[in-house]
Amino acid sequence: MIKNSLFWQMNMAGALAGWLFIIAGLFMDLNGTLRMAWWIIALLWVIGHPLELVIGLPIAQKAGFSNLKAYLNIMVFGITWWIPVKLGVIKP
Repeated sequence: MIKNSLFWQMNMAGALAGWLFIIAGLFMDLNGTLRMAWWIIALLWVIGHPLELVIGLPIAQKAGFSNLKAYLNIMVFGITWWIPVKLGVIKP
């Protein structure tokens, strides 16, 4: 399953959903548990994805991706992009 392209595409869709939730939460009045979930996801995405550049960029460069493409994909998809690159599931 871990080398299955569909598995990683579904995970990347989840990462996009996280970004959409973060953006929507900026404009919506979220209360209670939903507001707490928004803060947790926002912190994980906004802090986590830039930190992943340290690991993901060398992996992407070794696989043959340009720095710009690697940077954008890591910032949007995070671990759900660079792990399949490392496994050879996603290729340039």
